[in-house]
Amino acid sequence: MTDNHLIFRENLAAYALHALNSEETAALEAHLQICDSCRAELADYQRVSAGLLSALPPQAPPPALKRTLAARLPSARKTARPRWQLQRSFGQIATAAVLTFLVGINLVSFFQMRALQSQQLELTRQLQNGQTALALVASPGTYTLPVSGGDVTGSLIVNRENNSGVLIVSNLPPLKEGETYQIWLIQPDQERVSAGLFGANRADDITITSLDSTDSLQRYIGIGVTIEPAGGSDQPTGPKVFGVEF
Repeated sequence: MTDNHLIFRENLAAYALHALNSEETAALEAHLQICDSCRAELADYQRVSAGLLSALPPQAPPPALKRTLAARLPSARKTARPRWQLQRSFGQIATAAVLTFLVGINLVSFFQMRALQSQQLELTRQLQNGQTALALVASPGTYTLPVSGGDVTGSLIVNRENNSGVLIVSNLPPLKEGETYQIWLIQPDQERVSAGLFGANRADDITITSLDSTDSLQRYIGIGVTIEPAGGSDQPTGPKVFGVEF
Protein backbone atom coordinates (compact mmCIF):
# COMPACT_ATOMS: atom_id res chain seq x y z
CA MET A 1 0.00 0.00 0.00
CA THR A 2 1.50 3.33 -1.05
CA ASP A 3 2.00 6.31 1.22
CA ASN A 4 -0.51 8.29 -0.88
CA HIS A 5 -3.13 5.60 -0.33
CA LEU A 6 -2.60 5.80 3.44
CA ILE A 7 -3.05 9.57 3.35
CA PHE A 8 -6.29 9.22 1.40
CA ARG A 9 -7.54 6.57 3.83
CA GLU A 10 -6.77 8.77 6.86
CA ASN A 11 -8.84 11.59 5.28
CA LEU A 12 -11.99 9.45 4.83
CA ALA A 13 -13.49 10.29 8.26
CA ALA A 14 -12.93 14.02 7.75
CA TYR A 15 -14.43 13.78 4.25
CA ALA A 16 -17.57 12.14 5.69
CA LEU A 17 -17.96 15.19 7.99
CA HIS A 18 -17.18 17.67 5.11
CA ALA A 19 -14.09 18.82 7.02
CA LEU A 20 -11.55 18.78 4.14
CA ASN A 21 -10.58 21.83 2.12
CA SER A 22 -11.39 22.01 -1.59
CA GLU A 23 -7.95 20.78 -2.72
CA GLU A 24 -7.98 17.77 -0.37
CA THR A 25 -11.58 16.98 -1.33
CA ALA A 26 -10.80 17.01 -5.06
CA ALA A 27 -7.76 14.76 -4.59
CA LEU A 28 -9.66 12.26 -2.45
CA GLU A 29 -12.64 12.13 -4.83
CA ALA A 30 -10.28 11.38 -7.70
CA HIS A 31 -8.72 8.56 -5.65
CA LEU A 32 -12.14 7.14 -4.79
CA GLN A 33 -12.84 6.66 -8.50
CA ILE A 34 -10.11 4.00 -8.70
CA CYS A 35 -10.01 2.51 -5.16
CA ASP A 36 -12.68 -0.03 -4.17
CA SER A 37 -11.43 -0.46 -0.57
CA CYS A 38 -11.57 3.29 0.17
CA ARG A 39 -15.08 3.53 -1.28
CA ALA A 40 -16.24 0.68 0.98
CA GLU A 41 -14.65 2.25 4.06
CA LEU A 42 -16.15 5.65 3.22
CA ALA A 43 -19.60 4.04 3.05
CA ASP A 44 -19.18 2.89 6.68
CA TYR A 45 -18.24 6.41 7.78
CA GLN A 46 -21.17 7.96 5.93
CA ARG A 47 -23.64 5.46 7.41
CA VAL A 48 -22.55 6.38 10.94
CA SER A 49 -22.40 10.12 10.28
CA ALA A 50 -25.87 10.27 8.67
CA GLY A 51 -28.09 12.63 10.64
CA LEU A 52 -25.35 13.87 13.02
CA LEU A 53 -25.49 17.47 11.77
CA SER A 54 -29.27 17.80 11.81
CA ALA A 55 -30.21 20.90 13.85
CA LEU A 56 -32.53 20.65 16.77
CA PRO A 57 -36.00 22.15 16.21
CA PRO A 58 -36.54 25.74 17.44
CA GLN A 59 -38.39 26.04 20.73
CA ALA A 60 -41.25 28.54 20.88
CA PRO A 61 -42.07 30.31 24.17
CA PRO A 62 -44.99 28.74 26.08
CA PRO A 63 -48.42 29.93 24.79
CA ALA A 64 -49.42 30.79 28.39
CA LEU A 65 -46.70 33.47 28.47
CA LYS A 66 -48.26 35.37 25.57
CA ARG A 67 -51.72 35.23 27.16
CA THR A 68 -50.37 36.42 30.50
CA LEU A 69 -48.56 39.39 28.96
CA ALA A 70 -51.56 40.35 26.85
CA ALA A 71 -53.80 40.28 29.91
CA ARG A 72 -51.54 42.82 31.61
CA LEU A 73 -51.88 45.45 28.86
CA PRO A 74 -54.14 48.40 29.73
CA SER A 75 -56.40 47.60 26.76
CA ALA A 76 -57.22 44.20 28.27
CA ARG A 77 -58.57 45.58 31.55
CA LYS A 78 -62.31 46.17 31.27
CA THR A 79 -63.27 46.57 34.91
CA ALA A 80 -64.54 49.91 36.19
CA ARG A 81 -61.83 52.28 37.33
CA PRO A 82 -61.93 55.24 39.70
CA ARG A 83 -62.35 58.67 38.10
CA TRP A 84 -58.82 59.70 39.03
CA GLN A 85 -57.44 56.80 36.93
CA LEU A 86 -59.49 57.86 33.92
CA GLN A 87 -58.03 61.32 34.17
CA ARG A 88 -54.44 60.19 33.73
CA SER A 89 -52.67 61.88 30.90
CA PHE A 90 -52.15 60.06 27.62
CA GLY A 91 -48.39 60.25 28.23
CA GLN A 92 -48.68 58.27 31.49
CA ILE A 93 -50.78 55.55 29.88
CA ALA A 94 -48.45 55.33 26.89
CA THR A 95 -45.43 55.09 29.18
CA ALA A 96 -47.01 52.25 31.15
CA ALA A 97 -47.90 50.41 27.94
CA VAL A 98 -44.38 50.75 26.58
CA LEU A 99 -42.84 49.53 29.83
CA THR A 100 -45.17 46.53 29.87
CA PHE A 101 -44.30 45.76 26.26
CA LEU A 102 -40.56 45.99 26.96
CA VAL A 103 -40.88 43.68 29.96
CA GLY A 104 -42.72 41.19 27.75
CA ILE A 105 -40.04 41.37 25.05
CA ASN A 106 -37.33 40.79 27.63
CA LEU A 107 -39.12 37.76 29.04
CA VAL A 108 -39.62 36.25 25.58
CA SER A 109 -35.97 36.89 24.73
CA PHE A 110 -34.89 35.24 27.98
CA PHE A 111 -36.85 32.06 27.27
CA GLN A 112 -35.62 31.96 23.67
CA MET A 113 -32.02 32.40 24.79
CA ARG A 114 -32.35 29.58 27.34
CA ALA A 115 -33.82 27.31 24.67
CA LEU A 116 -31.07 28.23 22.20
CA GLN A 117 -28.33 27.54 24.75
CA SER A 118 -29.88 24.16 25.52
CA GLN A 119 -30.02 23.33 21.81
CA GLN A 120 -26.40 24.34 21.29
CA LEU A 121 -25.22 22.21 24.21
CA GLU A 122 -27.17 19.20 22.95
CA LEU A 123 -25.87 19.65 19.39
CA THR A 124 -22.29 19.91 20.68
CA ARG A 125 -22.74 16.71 22.69
CA GLN A 126 -24.21 14.89 19.69
CA LEU A 127 -21.33 15.99 17.46
CA GLN A 128 -18.74 14.89 20.01
CA ASN A 129 -20.40 11.49 20.33
CA GLY A 130 -20.61 11.26 16.54
CA GLN A 131 -16.90 11.90 16.20
CA THR A 132 -16.25 9.20 18.79
CA ALA A 133 -18.39 6.80 16.74
CA LEU A 134 -16.44 7.59 13.57
CA ALA A 135 -13.13 7.02 15.37
CA LEU A 136 -14.42 3.67 16.69
CA VAL A 137 -15.43 2.49 13.22
CA ALA A 138 -11.84 3.03 12.05
CA SER A 139 -10.30 1.13 15.01
CA PRO A 140 -9.27 -2.54 14.74
CA GLY A 141 -11.43 -4.83 16.86
CA THR A 142 -14.57 -2.67 16.56
CA TYR A 143 -17.86 -4.36 15.75
CA THR A 144 -21.49 -3.25 15.42
CA LEU A 145 -24.45 -4.87 17.17
CA PRO A 146 -28.14 -4.26 16.38
CA VAL A 147 -30.44 -2.73 18.98
CA SER A 148 -33.60 -4.71 19.74
CA GLY A 149 -36.64 -3.66 21.75
CA GLY A 150 -40.10 -2.52 20.66
CA ASP A 151 -40.00 0.15 17.95
CA VAL A 152 -36.48 1.28 18.88
CA THR A 153 -33.95 0.90 16.07
CA GLY A 154 -30.22 1.52 15.91
CA SER A 155 -26.81 0.06 16.63
CA LEU A 156 -24.22 -0.29 19.37
CA ILE A 157 -20.69 0.33 18.10
CA VAL A 158 -18.31 -1.25 20.59
CA ASN A 159 -14.63 -2.03 21.00
CA ARG A 160 -14.25 -4.03 24.21
CA GLU A 161 -10.45 -4.08 23.92
CA ASN A 162 -10.33 -0.27 23.93
CA ASN A 163 -13.12 -0.02 26.53
CA SER A 164 -15.18 2.17 24.16
CA GLY A 165 -18.78 2.08 23.02
CA VAL A 166 -21.25 4.40 21.29
CA LEU A 167 -25.02 3.89 21.15
CA ILE A 168 -26.93 5.24 18.10
CA VAL A 169 -30.73 4.85 18.36
CA SER A 170 -34.01 6.35 17.20
CA ASN A 171 -37.74 5.86 17.88
CA LEU A 172 -37.20 5.99 21.64
CA PRO A 173 -40.39 6.20 23.73
CA PRO A 174 -41.06 9.73 25.03
CA LEU A 175 -39.84 10.64 28.50
CA LYS A 176 -42.08 12.33 31.05
CA GLU A 177 -40.91 15.34 33.03
CA GLY A 178 -38.39 14.25 35.66
CA GLU A 179 -37.32 11.12 33.76
CA THR A 180 -34.11 10.08 31.99
CA TYR A 181 -32.69 7.08 30.15
CA GLN A 182 -30.01 5.11 32.02
CA ILE A 183 -27.55 2.62 30.47
CA TRP A 184 -26.65 -0.51 32.44
CA LEU A 185 -23.67 -2.79 31.82
CA ILE A 186 -24.65 -6.39 32.55
CA GLN A 187 -22.23 -8.74 34.33
CA PRO A 188 -22.26 -12.53 33.83
CA ASP A 189 -24.05 -12.89 37.20
CA GLN A 190 -26.74 -10.46 35.92
CA GLU A 191 -25.61 -7.64 38.22
CA ARG A 192 -26.08 -4.18 36.68
CA VAL A 193 -23.56 -1.32 36.70
CA SER A 194 -24.55 2.17 35.54
CA ALA A 195 -22.85 3.34 32.32
CA GLY A 196 -24.37 6.80 32.03
CA LEU A 197 -27.54 8.82 31.56
CA PHE A 198 -28.95 10.44 28.43
CA GLY A 199 -32.03 12.23 27.19
CA ALA A 200 -33.58 12.23 23.74
CA ASN A 201 -34.94 14.62 21.17
CA ARG A 202 -38.12 13.89 19.23
CA ALA A 203 -38.82 10.20 18.74
CA ASP A 204 -37.90 10.42 15.02
CA ASP A 205 -34.48 11.98 15.76
CA ILE A 206 -31.22 10.07 16.05
CA THR A 207 -29.82 9.96 19.59
CA ILE A 208 -26.09 9.29 20.04
CA THR A 209 -24.47 8.66 23.43
CA SER A 210 -21.24 7.09 24.66
CA LEU A 211 -20.94 4.34 27.25
CA ASP A 212 -19.37 5.59 30.47
CA SER A 213 -17.40 2.85 32.20
CA THR A 214 -14.28 2.90 34.35
CA ASP A 215 -14.02 -0.92 34.18
CA SER A 216 -13.02 -2.95 31.14
CA LEU A 217 -15.95 -3.85 28.89
CA GLN A 218 -14.45 -7.36 28.72
CA ARG A 219 -16.11 -7.96 32.12
CA TYR A 220 -19.64 -7.53 30.75
CA ILE A 221 -21.93 -9.57 28.52
CA GLY A 222 -24.21 -6.81 27.28
CA ILE A 223 -26.11 -3.61 28.07
CA GLY A 224 -29.66 -2.63 28.89
CA VAL A 225 -31.45 0.73 28.88
CA THR A 226 -34.24 1.64 31.31
CA ILE A 227 -36.27 4.75 32.12
CA GLU A 228 -35.28 6.11 35.53
CA PRO A 229 -35.94 9.24 37.64
CA ALA A 230 -33.86 12.30 36.75
CA GLY A 231 -30.37 11.89 38.19
CA GLY A 232 -30.41 8.11 37.71
CA SER A 233 -30.76 5.14 40.08
CA ASP A 234 -28.32 2.82 41.86
CA GLN A 235 -30.07 -0.17 40.29
CA PRO A 236 -32.75 -0.45 37.57
CA THR A 237 -36.19 0.57 38.82
CA GLY A 238 -38.04 1.59 35.66
CA PRO A 239 -39.23 -0.22 32.53
CA LYS A 240 -36.63 -1.70 30.17
CA VAL A 241 -36.52 0.03 26.78
CA PHE A 242 -34.09 -2.29 24.98
CA GLY A 243 -31.00 -4.47 25.45
CA VAL A 244 -27.94 -5.53 23.45
CA GLU A 245 -25.87 -8.68 24.03
CA PHE A 246 -22.11 -8.49 23.35
